[in-house]
Amino acid sequence: MQHLLTKSFVQIPKQIPGIACLLLMVYAYGVAPLQPTLTREFNSTLTAFAIPVFALCFALAAAAMVLFHHFMKLQQWFMLSLIWLCAGALLLSLARSAEAFLLIRAFTGLGTGMMLPSALMLAPAGKKSGALGSLIMVMFALGAGMTFGPSLGGWINALAGWRILYHIIAILTAMLILAACLNKKRGKVMVELQNPTHKATDIFRIIWKSRYIYLFVYLTGIFHSGVFVWISNYFTVQYGQNEYHIANDLMVFGLPGLAVTFMLYRYHLDTRVLKILYAGLGLTIAGLIILMTNLPLWLAECLLAAMSVGFSCSQPIFIGILRMPASVKPLATGSAVLFAGYGSGPLIIIALLDIHMGAAMAFLVVLVMALAVVSRLVWRQPAIHLKSRGHFIRAGMHQKLQKI
Repeated sequence: MQHLLTKSFVQIPKQIPGIACLLLMVYAYGVAPLQPTLTREFNSTLTAFAIPVFALCFALAAAAMVLFHHFMKLQQWFMLSLIWLCAGALLLSLARSAEAFLLIRAFTGLGTGMMLPSALMLAPAGKKSGALGSLIMVMFALGAGMTFGPSLGGWINALAGWRILYHIIAILTAMLILAACLNKKRGKVMVELQNPTHKATDIFRIIWKSRYIYLFVYLTGIFHSGVFVWISNYFTVQYGQNEYHIANDLMVFGLPGLAVTFMLYRYHLDTRVLKILYAGLGLTIAGLIILMTNLPLWLAECLLAAMSVGFSCSQPIFIGILRMPASVKPLATGSAVLFAGYGSGPLIIIALLDIHMGAAMAFLVVLVMALAVVSRLVWRQPAIHLKSRGHFIRAGMHQKLQKI
């Protein structure tokens, strides 16, 4: 362990942060369609809070980096969180009660909360221009993990049981740790780029100027996480589908939006996002409302795909985080806000579903409308430049966004 906390941390291959964040999101969201199985196995409904417990603890740990990140290098924080993810996945696969299941999820959230902010702040050694690419890779890893994680959870549970999912995550994470320990190609490693030392007043000023970005990221997190819970409940109640088919439905919802998000970035359509923003969000709202009618299953699944495409237009590449100043404290705070949204969404939707499915749907519609308003404030707000890594990362994005 002492060796891991010193030498090996500075030899992280450039592919590892993205892969690690992908595994992190699979760990977080693989449980999404598994509530019936977990309820039967543990004879408890407490496992419905598996996502909120993990996400809120993750948010607390990410926020704690604002105060304590200077005690270790970012590479050290990242690798420590990777070790924690491996241990958390292994322990979760051994859980024998709902209480133990939730405690391990909380334990893993607290230990991995440093992963995202530290991953966002690492870049390929000797390649300043590669920092933006590294940042985009991490963002895509988050999106891909959230898209494929729930489906993988449902599919693997149907084939071999949910515990195998976490065995796989633990094994793959251990392989990443081993790759970091054995890596000797320093020209291809991730390093911490120099960040300026800000006074407390500067940090508060940056956070205040980024308040609309933080709000946008928080609301996006609520929608993304909450809508998975709503979809799972809707297709279970409305069509009596099992977990395997729910996993398919979640894939239908997630994959088109992920593909469109990639195209928005690849072809620079994100620079014109406000021109298609309201049409996309309107499509999402219409899909949610129409789903409340008595539709054939195939048509309901087509609407899921349309909603996915529509909502992706409001958040290409999680642009809220991309526009944040790229120094540790604002990014750690932004990561905490994102996962606070991920944790809040299921709690709100679960509470509203206890009232009526329509109440949860109405909340999602209002939430999308709020995102439409906040998104304009985010895209119109000038990027905040710092004389740091944030400057050259923001430079490329800002040149695109100024065309809006």
